[in-house]
Amino acid sequence: MNVRSVLMVVMACAAVSGMAAKKPNVVVFYTDDQKMDSFGFIRGKAHTPNIDRLAETGAYFSNAYASSSVCSPSRYSALTGQYASRCNSDEFHRSTSAEGVTKVLWNMSIGDDQWTFPKVMQQAGYKTGMVGKWHVGHSNKHGKRKQVPNNNPSDPETIAVLKHNQQVVCAGIRDKGFDYAGGVYAGNPNDDKQLIKTGCNVHAVEWQTKHALEFIEQNKDEPFVLYYASTLMHSPHPHESLRADPRLSPEGMLPEPITGIMPPREDVIKRAEAAGVTDPKLQAATWLDDVVGTVWNKLEELDLAENTMIIYFNDNGTDDSGKGSCYQGGAHVPMIVNFPGVVKPGTYTQLASNIDIAPTVFEVGGVTPPDDMILDGMSVLPVAKGEKTAWRDALYLEIGLTRAVVSGDYKYMAFRIPESYLEKPLEERLAEHKETLAKINQQHPWTVGNKMWQIDPEAKYLQMGMAPGGDFMEKLQVSGWPPAPFVKNYYDPDQLYDLKRDPRETTNLAANPEYQAKLEQMKKKLRKMLADVPGTFADLKPEE
Repeated sequence: MNVRSVLMVVMACAAVSGMAAKKPNVVVFYTDDQKMDSFGFIRGKAHTPNIDRLAETGAYFSNAYASSSVCSPSRYSALTGQYASRCNSDEFHRSTSAEGVTKVLWNMSIGDDQWTFPKVMQQAGYKTGMVGKWHVGHSNKHGKRKQVPNNNPSDPETIAVLKHNQQVVCAGIRDKGFDYAGGVYAGNPNDDKQLIKTGCNVHAVEWQTKHALEFIEQNKDEPFVLYYASTLMHSPHPHESLRADPRLSPEGMLPEPITGIMPPREDVIKRAEAAGVTDPKLQAATWLDDVVGTVWNKLEELDLAENTMIIYFNDNGTDDSGKGSCYQGGAHVPMIVNFPGVVKPGTYTQLASNIDIAPTVFEVGGVTPPDDMILDGMSVLPVAKGEKTAWRDALYLEIGLTRAVVSGDYKYMAFRIPESYLEKPLEERLAEHKETLAKINQQHPWTVGNKMWQIDPEAKYLQMGMAPGGDFMEKLQVSGWPPAPFVKNYYDPDQLYDLKRDPRETTNLAANPEYQAKLEQMKKKLRKMLADVPGTFADLKPEE
């Protein structure tokens, strides 16, 4: 064998060795307000073949929870691996009560100097990308977003402004540890006044997915992490966007529809109808399913699927008006982990959470997080591999003025109103309540005259603690259509539920003499968890 032949053999062996040593890729799908009905494999009401296959060939965690059940804190926890009450932004601290009770709501912001799983992976040599909804704070470091000159999404000046705004938001996101940011929304489509004014407050699904495919294509030869936070199934109504002009996007009216990467929108509706799905709201679940299928197909096309871990998580539920609460309808969500040849397919009942996403990503990439990065979560890989491993026996939930712990078949919820809230005279609380209600009626005219939205003479604080008498989101919790099953127990300071016998939490067992031992046991678990997070919480954590 001559020298040239030897060199060719050596180079071939090196190439094979390099391919074998390539670190796994990661794709995290983080969806929005996805009801249980919109998962075909769970309730059989929607047509979601790709998501179903993801669950069937992966590890489905049937007891997964969003640690905080609204958009921003849920995303904060997913990106940082921490409970949202650890947030250190000024806005978050301003909402803390005089007693030190933290109030987890939409007041989340991730600082440029804060560790996130993409930032850690980036520093470990991974390429990192973000597509979709951000909703975890924004700064003016890279310039301010501008006001559109008119409401015409086809006007060149308007398009220039919208593109400028997109660039500013993307630049801010890249500071959080992303090499690539594209096809993004700063928050919800309906939160952006510039998008509303121009009619661009739509789910531009093909536009988002095109950016996801672009990121994968650009980094196919290097290990990468893609965080795809779809805007579906949040408002504006996805089924209306499905039927809207496909050229609309947060960058204005595109020159032409984006075609060839996803099934046509008309085909989405036809396939859903052919599968027996007639509810337009559930037909949009098939659109979301196409996002998963399109990204998955790209991985397979590039021979990356076998070396890619996919995590699927919903930021919070909306069943039974539970969003924004610790009730099952808002906090209990599906989690899927799929990694061919590594994860053992099956249904796992161990408690899992969005705080587990970051540690799981670190483990699959063989990355050790920085010493100063606080992680409240655990990697679910040992469980998903079917290994015998020590695992948590309880999980902590937090939102507004409520805290909860789930353990075994039971959940204990504590609702405590800070004394400083009640020091304000009733007259002042009522005045604030009337002002809040007037704003609600102005923003949502359909509420006017509805008995659900009348003045509360006691101006009671609700579980999120947003305003005396309740703000819009809170009022939806207690006056859902039909009324939520937990309404009769809503104001109880202590709530205990047997989730196995009573999954919709209709019967509060806290005052039942037969359950006092269980109540005390669950309170003890919650006290232990509260001791490990910032903030006080009435009798369960009277001081730091």
